[in-house]
Amino acid sequence: MKNSNHIVILVGVCGTGKSAVGQKVAQRLEVPFYDVDKLFAIKDIPEGSLPQDIDFEKWLTSVEGLIETQSTQKGCVISCSILKKEHRKRLTASTDYELDWVFMNDTYDNIAQRLEENSALDRPVSVLKSDFEALEVPKRALTINMDYSQGETVDTILKYLARKYG
Repeated sequence: MKNSNHIVILVGVCGTGKSAVGQKVAQRLEVPFYDVDKLFAIKDIPEGSLPQDIDFEKWLTSVEGLIETQSTQKGCVISCSILKKEHRKRLTASTDYELDWVFMNDTYDNIAQRLEENSALDRPVSVLKSDFEALEVPKRALTINMDYSQGETVDTILKYLARKYG
């Protein structure tokens, strides 16, 4: 699957492991990895504001630009908290390139426990509730329940891409 120009977008609420899995998938595909929540959003959030307070129009435009640039190169893996169907539809419609959506699904209780145990994660448990309230579960995505190990999740994504693209 090397050099197949995949644009893989891992979505889900905070704490599902999108960034960690995305980095490993990108390494295996030998393409760049981008955590667009950190790349375009977090740095622009004023002190004391919540991540959902960002300017989504500006953020989505930045993500569209990244996808367009990477689709003309060797592809990439993107991790992001695109929770709304309208945002995913916009990104899909803004490019002629096929996007491979992966929904990383988990329960509120599992993620809350993970966030409390891992201080390296940059989202407080208090924000998790709003993420779940905003979440519109993708219907056109590879859905992976996060009961599996990180390695099994990476392998599942790579097997999906191999079946899809040969």
